[in-house]
Amino acid sequence: MLPSIKNLQYLVALRETLHFSKASKKCFVSQSTLSAGIAKLERDLQVPLVERNNKKVVFTPIGEKVVLQAMLVISDAKGLVDITRIDFLESEIIVGTIPTISAYILPNFLRNTEKAFPKLKISFVEDTSDNLLEKLNQNKIDFAIFAFPYELPDGVKGYELFRDSLCLIQHKNRKNKKINDGELLLLEQGHCLRSHVMQGYAVSESQISSFSCSSVSTLVAMIDMNLGVSFLPKVAIDFGVLSHYPNVVSESRCQASRGIGIVYRENNYQASNIKRIAEGLLK
Repeated sequence: MLPSIKNLQYLVALRETLHFSKASKKCFVSQSTLSAGIAKLERDLQVPLVERNNKKVVFTPIGEKVVLQAMLVISDAKGLVDITRIDFLESEIIVGTIPTISAYILPNFLRNTEKAFPKLKISFVEDTSDNLLEKLNQNKIDFAIFAFPYELPDGVKGYELFRDSLCLIQHKNRKNKKINDGELLLLEQGHCLRSHVMQGYAVSESQISSFSCSSVSTLVAMIDMNLGVSFLPKVAIDFGVLSHYPNVVSESRCQASRGIGIVYRENNYQASNIKRIAEGLLK
């Protein structure tokens, strides 16, 4: 007997949480319903997928393989639903975006898409690049607004739309043109802006400050206190992120840049429409 999509969704939720109660809440069912669904899945497949005890949930080796295949089956099933959409440009879509982009370009992007596609409804998910790629692979988002370069996995395509300069920002009283050891403030590991700055300006490890920031606003506040220097995307500067910090100035000539565009599943039959929507980032 073929397993049900619902029970496969229960299995994926359990793998993500490794907790029956949390998985059941994620699936909006009772814990007993989820447990029964996974037990039914094990009977259908005739293999044990999960080892259960009072302290933790452990997936068997075959269970780990099954849950990966389950993700693909669920993704394909959702793709089947997508085919039935009357018009993608009149549907509801979910777009992923990274924190170092979202606040500065989404307002204009929304205005442009609302004007071009008035019946299209968009909701956004903000997360790190790695997490967005995982959501894309699981078909939880239709596409994601991204910054390049970025090493994309197989099955994912990138589409760059424009270049965004990375500009030095510093306290107005700082006169030194060279970045001293321990002076460069960067975002935490996991933010692609960190790697783009390091690649674009050939930053050495000795120049990086022992302090790291969780957000652009925190980074700017630290520079306002003359605690270091950094590089910001020009889209953020143009948006006015420095407007409340008169002590922070930016260089007008920016030597490095990164690409701004989108990523989408290579086998997404709506790829051409996704690119049409993404053009709203340009205007």
